Amino acid sequence: MLNEQILDIIPGPEPIIKDLKIPVCEPDLRGNERKYVLEALDSTWISSKGKFLDLFEEAFAEKVGAKYAIAVNSGTNALYLAAAALGIRKYDQVIMPTFTMISTPNSVAYLGAIPTFVDSDEYWQMDVNQIEEQIKGMTTAIMPVHIYGHPVQILSIQEVAGKHGLKVIYDACEAHGAEYEGALLGRFGHAVCYSFYGNKILTTGEGGMVTTNDPELADLVRNLKDMAFSKERHFWHKRLGYNFRMTNLTAAIGLAQTERFEELIKARRTNACLYKAGLAGIPGITTAPEAPWAKNAYWMFGILVNQEQYGMNRDALRKALASCGIETRSFFIPIHLQPYYYELFTKRKYPIAERLCRDGMYLPSSSLLTEEQIADICWAIRVHGISLPR
Repeated sequence: MLNEQILDIIPGPEPIIKDLKIPVCEPDLRGNERKYVLEALDSTWISSKGKFLDLFEEAFAEKVGAKYAIAVNSGTNALYLAAAALGIRKYDQVIMPTFTMISTPNSVAYLGAIPTFVDSDEYWQMDVNQIEEQIKGMTTAIMPVHIYGHPVQILSIQEVAGKHGLKVIYDACEAHGAEYEGALLGRFGHAVCYSFYGNKILTTGEGGMVTTNDPELADLVRNLKDMAFSKERHFWHKRLGYNFRMTNLTAAIGLAQTERFEELIKARRTNACLYKAGLAGIPGITTAPEAPWAKNAYWMFGILVNQEQYGMNRDALRKALASCGIETRSFFIPIHLQPYYYELFTKRKYPIAERLCRDGMYLPSSSLLTEEQIADICWAIRVHGISLPR
């Protein structure tokens, strides 16, 4: 049963949209996706072998600043494989933000490890100042998440991890093209994991990638994701492996997307600039932040709605936009409030994450959005507020 305190935080039911005019996100497939998929079909290499897998991995590794990339079938399994390859096991403690997608804690819970949570900071990211107080004897890793395309404070995380001998797996599923202090995210940590789900900046429909700069880790991840087949003979397995392979068809789409990497990132950042200008000065509306040391990829453009200042709460605004044919999404529900994890783990309060959950929503964010569509969305938000110039 959900108590009243939780009900005050989590979002209500999804608003009904009878006439969808602007979806929350659409894949941008205007490159060589069709051409490469047809080429893969004609080659008959449609399973987990084929030239597009190699080409996609090489191209993506270069774009994110990593030496090695291993394509898999989802971002969740990318995180899981990285954790398994780094030796995370039952009862190990892995520190992560509570404000994240459910895939992050699930990826270590599958291994029997225990996710341990910290709150968010002013940039909606993992509060690095809370990490050290959560380190216990069974702590083996940190799994920071670059939420909504904004990088975490990597330097502080690397310092804490080095001091305590912890592994670091970055969840960059939402952060293709983001940068920290001018550096690409693939340079940091033991592994960085990405998602190519249909709403991601780069998409393959379903899919993921593990990147690393450690050749031994790369080899192990590659072996684990392919049922742990041995090199010396077929159908010979020395360890427990998984069928997490990406298909050549999927990789064909991924390669075409990667060819447009800079274009797709630029489109998201252009959307953000237009939103910030169009929503400026509206009482009660706070737009997505960007730290001075960060390049936010703006996977999704988020806002916070202050009910007292704006005149209605987040859920009411979502309904109002839905009546205009505009699709939105509420922010993530923090993991410590999720029914599965709520009873298993801490009842500690995480006030910033809970505020993000209560007040946060993201607006249509596809790279296909037009300037006119963003202007219409901003206008709809402006006219539904109180005491605002129209």
